[in-house]
Amino acid sequence: MSLKSPNFKIWHYILAGLIAYLAFLLATLPATLAHDVARDRGWLPPDLAVEGLSGSVWSGEAQQLRWDALAFQGLAWQVSPWPLLRGELRTHIQFARPGSGGSAQLGLRPNGIRLENLRADLPAAYLADAFLDFPVIVEGRILADVPVVHIHHEAGFTRAEGTLGWLGAASGLPQAIPLGDLRAELSADDDGWLRAVARDHGGPLFLEATARLSPVGPWQIQGRLGAREQAEPGLGQALSLMGREDSEGRIPLNLSGRL
Repeated sequence: MSLKSPNFKIWHYILAGLIAYLAFLLATLPATLAHDVARDRGWLPPDLAVEGLSGSVWSGEAQQLRWDALAFQGLAWQVSPWPLLRGELRTHIQFARPGSGGSAQLGLRPNGIRLENLRADLPAAYLADAFLDFPVIVEGRILADVPVVHIHHEAGFTRAEGTLGWLGAASGLPQAIPLGDLRAELSADDDGWLRAVARDHGGPLFLEATARLSPVGPWQIQGRLGAREQAEPGLGQALSLMGREDSEGRIPLNLSGRL
């Protein structure tokens, strides 16, 4: 059969039409249907709950998403189609809580994860409730400005740039003790660990610390803590429970564990 024959042209148009139809089905696949299929097949974590889904898997919203103790309202996503051609699923995500929220770009590749342009403003108490398993009052706001974090499945954290801030920090029990403003700069170590160098900004708490996190869970924190003259008496008393002061009146900090 000649490539210029009418039959070839007919099959060419039929194939093009089928491809276009399949692309249309994928582009309009309801988010609710995709969620139900993923849940029934066990692809979702058992403690993940999604409510109020609307839109498609490519562009949609969820009124609320809960994962363990974390909860987000007004979650919206937009998948970029063109990165799929180079094997990357890239999604722009926006999330919100009353009086706070954030956005980020998440890229999933066969060899790793790319988190870019993360901007967030959240109550510190909200994160404390989600991650701390002991009672404590936490006040202030957590601000995140993270241009990039790249995680390779084998090499670990290959790139990280950004800043995390705890503004108006206060913590304690039975009442929160003012700590001042705290800030941490992110980077990636040569061994694939994420590094955060934290310092105070001259407030009641003296802080110099370096935290390191492995992509598979282990973490380490080393540094020094102390109470400045303007600190409330309760701060020095609380810090004394963590160890003895050195010659400069600072308490060495050396902790490790696993997420």
